[in-house]
Amino acid sequence: MKPNVRVRLWSLTVLSVLAFAGAAIAADTAVAPPAGPATLADSTGWVIAADTSRDGQTIVTAGGDSLLYRPGTVVAWKAADGSRIGEFVGHPTAVWAAKFSADGKLLATAGYDGLVRIWDATTRQPKHDCKKHKGWARAVAFSPDGSRLASAGEDGAIVLWDPSTGAEVKSIAAHDGAATCLAFAPDGQTLASGGSDKLVKLWNPIDGGEKTTFEGHGDAIWAVAYSPDGQTLASGGADRTLRLWAAVDGKPLATLAGHKDWVTSLAFSPDGARIVSGGMDGAVKLWDTAARGEQEGPEKAASSVWTVAFARDAHSLLVGTHQGPRLVTAPAPKLLPAPPAPPPPPPSPPVAEQVDPAPRRLVPVAFTSMAGGSGTIADDGTVTVTGTLARDTYTLKAVLPPDGAVTAFRLEALADDALPQKGPGRAGNGNFVLSTFAVLTGTPGAADTPTPVRFSAARADFEQPQYGAAAAIDDKAETGWAVAGGIGQPHEAIFTVHPETSLTPGAPVTITLDHQHADGQHTLGKFRLSVIQNPASAP
Repeated sequence: MKPNVRVRLWSLTVLSVLAFAGAAIAADTAVAPPAGPATLADSTGWVIAADTSRDGQTIVTAGGDSLLYRPGTVVAWKAADGSRIGEFVGHPTAVWAAKFSADGKLLATAGYDGLVRIWDATTRQPKHDCKKHKGWARAVAFSPDGSRLASAGEDGAIVLWDPSTGAEVKSIAAHDGAATCLAFAPDGQTLASGGSDKLVKLWNPIDGGEKTTFEGHGDAIWAVAYSPDGQTLASGGADRTLRLWAAVDGKPLATLAGHKDWVTSLAFSPDGARIVSGGMDGAVKLWDTAARGEQEGPEKAASSVWTVAFARDAHSLLVGTHQGPRLVTAPAPKLLPAPPAPPPPPPSPPVAEQVDPAPRRLVPVAFTSMAGGSGTIADDGTVTVTGTLARDTYTLKAVLPPDGAVTAFRLEALADDALPQKGPGRAGNGNFVLSTFAVLTGTPGAADTPTPVRFSAARADFEQPQYGAAAAIDDKAETGWAVAGGIGQPHEAIFTVHPETSLTPGAPVTITLDHQHADGQHTLGKFRLSVIQNPASAP
């Protein structure tokens, strides 16, 4: 598929998701818009983007009457009382981005038709039309010193402009898919972008060179923002999570889960202590950046939230929805209780002999991932998983050794420099949660494996509190084996076959590793399987 076609398909997917909002393509005959509302509180038009001038005096909201080709709206309001100042008239299509320059003299906007426009913020008259993007222009951002304006579009490009002249300075082929969001670092030396390719990228805004890439999101990214001190970068997207990264090296700091639908917007408070996020689920959530937990937030909006930001005094929040903008009080910082830990698994039956014979490795003949991930099987049976990151079920096919009764299965969770925090898990913190370890077996020489294998016990060399290996065989998807406190090191779990279960040497087996942790990130990244045989029967 050609890149421009793929980007269009992504855009159309976005539009189809938004169709519930009742947006319709305009009729051929243009109709003059009615007079606007007198105050911000009276406005009911769709607000996709908003910004507040650095002096805190003016709020600008941007949007339109529909997703596509009706004229877009950009309105200025007095922050003090919400009264209407006036409109920036001239965008032929819905406006998806609006940003003030640091000195408040300029306003940049971007429309669905690809037009990027620079305005005189005081007179509300256009100064420059910047035309480069092919299709939807999704985001704009001024550099802190005002010398550059960056725009991002459906064509995957980031374009750098000279705001004083409107001239193009540099065009960057940034993302394989749409480039959806932008943010300059406070020192102006780095430009961050996010895209539908699930990547956050950092750029040199002088020469357009790529600095680094952050990987971890499971779906398209919709928002990026730097903390005021420039030390932390936050991102959010269609995988329903926010992620915090160390800005200097991309080290994952936290994954914040709680939204029930796409995260569309996020912003730091002026002091950097809090983050506000909004989503298509209508939720406006507040997060403690130090504790990396959710705080008490305002009431859920009646429709999808498209933009959120703190007011300059940090005591109120600007929220843009399909039913208009609103200013709401930001609740005082109060951490919500952490989600309850799963109940501890029942104690494992005593194991008479904890010293096992040397395991014999299984080399899988096939690997499948229910979420669409890829598994590479090495000659020694080591499996490395890459690709899609989501709640996932790994299924492996293998054949038992031809001699000796199998008394247990061993799963080695392996560390690797390529994994977050060296793994063994694929989550940003390097952990995994193995919800279920299961085995089916069949008759030697046959392909099918209809018979479940019963396990009597499970133990591991390292177990996270409340996440022991026995939780992987308790038939409860909400429990599982995990290794927080032992990240970056290899670990192993032994699953003891029930004495009433007989496994025939040379029989085919199907082994299932199920990962159902709520955030959809905690899956194994590298592992190996083996069996332990009866010492009397083993060669």
